[in-house]
Amino acid sequence: MVNDHASKSLGTPLAFDDWPVEDRLAWDRAIQPGDPFTDAGGGAHWRPATRKSYRNAYGRVLAFLQRRGWLNDQEPPASRIRREWIVAYIEELERRLKPVSIWSYISDLHNAVYRMLPGEDWSWLRDIVNRLHGRVTYSNVSAADLVPIDDIYRFGLELMRTAEKALPRRPLNDSVLYRDGLMLALAAASLVRLGNFALICLNESLLRTSDGFALNFAPRSVKNKQPIEGPLPVTLTPFLEHYLDHHHPRLLGGRRGVNLWISTEGRIMKPHHVGKRIAKLTSRYLGKQVPLQRFRHCAATSIATTSPELARIIRPLLAHTTNRTGELYYNRARMVDASRRHASAISNLRRKLQNMEDITS
Repeated sequence: MVNDHASKSLGTPLAFDDWPVEDRLAWDRAIQPGDPFTDAGGGAHWRPATRKSYRNAYGRVLAFLQRRGWLNDQEPPASRIRREWIVAYIEELERRLKPVSIWSYISDLHNAVYRMLPGEDWSWLRDIVNRLHGRVTYSNVSAADLVPIDDIYRFGLELMRTAEKALPRRPLNDSVLYRDGLMLALAAASLVRLGNFALICLNESLLRTSDGFALNFAPRSVKNKQPIEGPLPVTLTPFLEHYLDHHHPRLLGGRRGVNLWISTEGRIMKPHHVGKRIAKLTSRYLGKQVPLQRFRHCAATSIATTSPELARIIRPLLAHTTNRTGELYYNRARMVDASRRHASAISNLRRKLQNMEDITS
């Protein structure tokens, strides 16, 4: 076992300014935006959060090598990412991290070096990432953590209706409540990830159609590079129209803006603000905190539990690239169904025993 100091240091990346010079140059080349005279780097398209995650992943490996005395500033960057050292690094991570975290660290490392050092063959590292992913389980999300997705959707609609009837005690309270209801309903209906959901923009990702509204996200803006496009439920159309015509302008306070989610102060709500708001709303109104990233679990379980024969649609619905997640929820649904049948059998047995007692008494 590692001591407390060593355990904490495992997740601490080496500061960028302390990286070897060649490693810093490789990173800078990867993220350079490009101009009319210079090609963009392979990681120029990374979002700030992605860039930070990848840089930290590489920095953690450098910190590990430094602790082991293996970091040599005179060697080229590619020589640091060698199989035997990565195996040792993973063995150290296994002492305190769950498989999903280890997979995330190494996957981010692969994505970083793939763009930093594009001339190298990183297929061996990709193989390790795939094997680590095969060890990941999703048992950390239990049935007790979930809420039927249609309950979330219906409650979002009810919250908007309440906002229209209530007399606001403070200015904009009704618009904020309406926005919150729309946030829950739209999140339940769309099931897009937080990074996309929080940045929905009018006439870009949210489009008016002849039948109502549709969401459209290009592959480059989606985490798994799968396009998101499709109509929203028609029951949501009048609510969205009223929000855009009335509450959205009120929240903006006369300013112009295309972002869908606006704060009380008239500012654009950033992803972490949207995520916190949804967690708070579900906790306050539904009795349990359900983060936005768990809505997809709720939807998949709802489908598999109420209609197991539809479990195969989970993959396209959630834009997964394999059926593995669908199988997971289908198996969970079978367990839930077995539990229900067991409870029903026990109830029937109790009724029969009670009837027998009544007859013999």
